Amino acid sequence: MTKYFSLSLIVLWVVFLWSCSSDRETGEATPDAPEAHHSNPTTGGIPWFDGSIEDAFASAKRVNKPILLYWGAEWCPPCHELKVTIFQRSEFIEQSKLFIPVYLDGDNERAQKYGEKFDVYGYPTVIIFDPQGVEITRIPGGMNIEQYISVLELALNALHPVSDLVRSVRAGNTIRDDDWRLLASYSWGQDRGKALGSDNKHAVLRTLASGCPDRLTLSKSKLQMLAIDAWAREEEREESLAPEYLAQIDSILNDESLRWENLNSFIFDGAHMLSALPDQNERPELRERILKQLSAVIENPTLDVLTRIDALYGWVEVNKVGLSEDEQISASQQSWVKEQATAAKAQLSSHQQHTALNSLWQLYFEAGLEDDARAILHEGITVSKQPYYFMADMGYLEKKSGNAAEAINWYKKSWEVARGPATRIQWGTNYMFALIELQPDDLAEIGAAGSMLLVELEQQQDGLYHRSRGRMDRLSQKLLDWAEPAEGDSTTGAQRRALLDTLRDKMDRLCEGFETESEAYNSCENFLDT
Repeated sequence: MTKYFSLSLIVLWVVFLWSCSSDRETGEATPDAPEAHHSNPTTGGIPWFDGSIEDAFASAKRVNKPILLYWGAEWCPPCHELKVTIFQRSEFIEQSKLFIPVYLDGDNERAQKYGEKFDVYGYPTVIIFDPQGVEITRIPGGMNIEQYISVLELALNALHPVSDLVRSVRAGNTIRDDDWRLLASYSWGQDRGKALGSDNKHAVLRTLASGCPDRLTLSKSKLQMLAIDAWAREEEREESLAPEYLAQIDSILNDESLRWENLNSFIFDGAHMLSALPDQNERPELRERILKQLSAVIENPTLDVLTRIDALYGWVEVNKVGLSEDEQISASQQSWVKEQATAAKAQLSSHQQHTALNSLWQLYFEAGLEDDARAILHEGITVSKQPYYFMADMGYLEKKSGNAAEAINWYKKSWEVARGPATRIQWGTNYMFALIELQPDDLAEIGAAGSMLLVELEQQQDGLYHRSRGRMDRLSQKLLDWAEPAEGDSTTGAQRRALLDTLRDKMDRLCEGFETESEAYNSCENFLDT
């Protein structure tokens, strides 16, 4: 999850998708679902385990090797980036031999049931388990190969999982230097309550940042930046912390090594940091310092092109802080963005296209260059092996541009060509959401699409789990809201409720296949339940 941190990108990721586990006490992390085999991604020489998830965990225990679990999807841009920047590197391939690497594709048979067991959601998620099946850590995206190998080394030598380390620090206990490094390199954005539990993210990270020894300058700076970002994203933040956090940011920016090691924080969180400052007079100097760092990345042709595109997006976001919702960056700034984006695009390899085109259209859209964004999406539809991903993005763009009919058309096309059971549920619900919002009086199409979606769900084995269940729960609520009659319009309300009754009857057939009291059963039973 690496790169969708503006408001528009957060929306996109939510639509298309950067507590202490009880497994720690039992020593068991293997799912109790029936066996399911996975397919291997095309990622070079990595010795992905060829067998079921259960077999992989049993093998790890037998040969005393940790497990590297990769949860991804073929259409996911950050997954493409991970494959290109990390998985294809000889250093990673060699390091992977010290683990049992397991690829769990979200569209594999029963994959969503496994995803629910492991409590993963966003693609990609990388988790390290010890040989006994205890989760040790989750690895964030956006790292270079050296950083990635370093985290794997830490995971290999870890004596305690991240969840235990957090508890230990909060209890005032001393932990090893490598434990602090593991905490600083943990994927807090994909924690799912594993280390944080129900505690406030900012409070936990602030405690960790304060407790990290000063001699561990790199780890301490990373934890500080994580705490600052968590604070900046809080709706009701403690503004009195701003001077302290501003001083920490200054200290990191003043140190070249720390500045570059925390690059992702400035790329993806820089705008949030600026927005959170209560005294707007403090913004100009910090803005210029962040922009200087980002420009140094953007204009360096020797750096990875995907990183440069990310930095360019961050540059736009930082420049938009303080502008109204309808305001755009200046014409000269737009011209510079196009110049840099064009130069970066010329350097793309075929393996980088899917990820880069996804980033570029969003970059152009954020910069107010709608026609350029649309052109990039058309290119993505043409060249990508997963064109449905870009079709759905085109639907989003047309919806935001006020072109309802075009948006509906693209959402429908994307569902028609999407492949994979969980992906089809995701893209099918996208189309339903668009119909309800943009074409609410078309009862015939809403009914037909809803019926088709339920037929597909019924044909899937263990389909109503995890991401797919979340999508259907959301669809249920949207349909219930849609069926509420407008004031004085009882006829339309009655017609809509009758359609919901038909869909509810179709869903009833699915409920018989689930264990009572399971989340899938409850979701099924509650579908369109008033």
